[in-house]
Amino acid sequence: MKTSLALLIGALLLGGAAAGGRAQQITTLSTGSSLVPQGITLLSRTPQLVLRVRGSLVRGVGPRMTVRLNGQPLGTVAVDHTDWRDHAFTVPALLASGTTLEIVFDNDAAAGGEDRNLFIASVGQGSTRFQPGPLQSVYDRGAGARAFDGREVSAGRSDLPWDGALRITWPESLTPLATTARLQRQQAARLLQQASFGALPGEIEQLAVTGLPAWIDRQLALPASADFVGAVQARYDLGPEHRPRGAQYHPHQIGHHFWRHASQAPDQLRARTAFALHQIFMVSQHDDSLWLHARAYASYLDLLNRQAFGNFRDLIEEIALSPAMGLYLSHMRNQKEDPTRGRLPDENFARELMQLFTIGLHELRPDGSVVTDASGRPVETYGNADVMALARVFTGYGWAFPDSELTEAKLRAGWPDYSADGDRRIDLQRMKAYPGQHSPLEKRLFTGKPWERSIAAGGSAASDLKIALDTLFNHPNVGPFIGRQLIQRLVRSDPSPAYVGRISAVFANNGRGVRGDLGAVVRAILLDPEARSLPTAGTGHKLREPVLRVTQWMRAFEARSQTGQFRIDTEMDATGQRVMMSPSVFGYFRPGHVPAGTAMGAQSRTLPEFQLVSETSIATWANLALRMSGAGLGWTGSSADVSARYDALAELAGRGDLEGVVDQLDLRLFAGGMSAGLRQTLIDTMADVRGHDATSHLNRVRAAVLFALASHEYLIQR
Repeated sequence: MKTSLALLIGALLLGGAAAGGRAQQITTLSTGSSLVPQGITLLSRTPQLVLRVRGSLVRGVGPRMTVRLNGQPLGTVAVDHTDWRDHAFTVPALLASGTTLEIVFDNDAAAGGEDRNLFIASVGQGSTRFQPGPLQSVYDRGAGARAFDGREVSAGRSDLPWDGALRITWPESLTPLATTARLQRQQAARLLQQASFGALPGEIEQLAVTGLPAWIDRQLALPASADFVGAVQARYDLGPEHRPRGAQYHPHQIGHHFWRHASQAPDQLRARTAFALHQIFMVSQHDDSLWLHARAYASYLDLLNRQAFGNFRDLIEEIALSPAMGLYLSHMRNQKEDPTRGRLPDENFARELMQLFTIGLHELRPDGSVVTDASGRPVETYGNADVMALARVFTGYGWAFPDSELTEAKLRAGWPDYSADGDRRIDLQRMKAYPGQHSPLEKRLFTGKPWERSIAAGGSAASDLKIALDTLFNHPNVGPFIGRQLIQRLVRSDPSPAYVGRISAVFANNGRGVRGDLGAVVRAILLDPEARSLPTAGTGHKLREPVLRVTQWMRAFEARSQTGQFRIDTEMDATGQRVMMSPSVFGYFRPGHVPAGTAMGAQSRTLPEFQLVSETSIATWANLALRMSGAGLGWTGSSADVSARYDALAELAGRGDLEGVVDQLDLRLFAGGMSAGLRQTLIDTMADVRGHDATSHLNRVRAAVLFALASHEYLIQR
């Protein structure tokens, strides 16, 4: 019994076999009931030496590989496979820095157009794994004894095309992070995926040290830096041809500024929240009514950034009086009723203000679940009478001309003068109520509901607006309706009722008795247990929308624009999400979308972004990933405008540290969630790239970035 146990312990310590295939006898000392092999300290099993290799075959026979350690053979393997596979060799201990390891290829041949070669993806033991190259190896060419004579020596390489020995000097161990530090970095990376447009190199490590709550608080305190108006005005200042109706005028240059701001803004949390709010309070340049009003549209984007952490009540008032929203949803120039002509106020904005911007179609409980009647049918929040009443509130508003010019004729036909001499910048001001043009009728909202409100006849436009917006703001639906959508835009597509309920409670009271504090809501969303815990299989994920895939790439690899203008335009069309160009007020996708024919759909779970998924969008993304990993995106007129910097990763590849390259991709793009299968695919892909010059190392990285970006794993935010 003692001998058997001793042999078992020895086999475990030595990896199950003796070096070179020779049996090794182990004698034991007996001390009471313990058995310890002489001369061996019981610590842990020594990691095996693992070579990942493949070969090219001649007449079905692959390369023969012998592995030697300090001149002593560890074993010989016939590499009769053309795909990457691991081969393990038993070694007596962890290899020390400076140890000599030799990989000998000794049956080179060529026949029938085939050439037998040996290819090495990696050599590894324990925490050290690398692709051999010039930095840690030399190639001693020759058959038999000539492979060790030191006469025909060249720089080391990972492909062995001739008989010879690849002589490797074992490097220092690439010690991995301790588990706690690794988890901290992954949590930091996950937060940056949710709360920003992506992590800059080094930002993850900084956040891991300072902590998540502290980072959020600092971001909440930063002032808005978007200045879309400034970007448009800078174009206008170039001359008349750059102003509306000029030959060089193009309102979609606002999209260029979006990419610049998303990739470089210091106030990332504010910018990402404003992007989420824009998808809820949609105004789209897809509508021709905004073509001449780029600066008004820019002002709308600036107000979303400015109000991102403000109070929801202030936000909806700013939105209601924004000339960009007034043009888009047609309550600018909205005339009061005229029974003699059969004219009724335009109902467009009134309907969307309730349906999309504040309370939704059905009454909700605080956890977002739908209230039903005795027959089990959802209870509607409003009816047509409410739409008509609210439409009367938004009558008589128009461009903010000076008070002396607020006539009925100006309301119906006045337009801003965008010439340099006549520009009074009224497009940057809130719409004004024109005297005598507001509906004087009573406006009854939500008749029969607990939150019923009557706006007395004869009130002013300002007083009617205040009562209407206060009524909507205090409606019990707003917290769960808006809170759930912000969770979806930032963290996960299918938040649990408990998650929605917790956020609704913060919307109702930020802890200091204030309702509608968006900064407190965003903080609560990001620090909620469901945001910070890793999602389980099939739940808790978010399909990363195309814009966020691109911005994360831009920030992860410090993308820069040759022109300084970030000219990314039509290449996003086929993804279904070109910035500022939503096809309708409903946005690029509906928050309640449940994809049919999917496992999530069978469970009635919402996956809004799946509305963008099609054969075309999938193929388009693969092509974009190819461009992003190579020349870049956008166009200067002769070359790509926005390109990434891969030099730091190429330096890792140059040291043979392919694991290090993948570690960086895993952290920056996947927040540490990359699967083992994808990790190995990326390493093998890099190993397939021939050569060891600077261009080869860069191409290795680009190949890995391509496969990472195009993978289905990258499309999922965990």
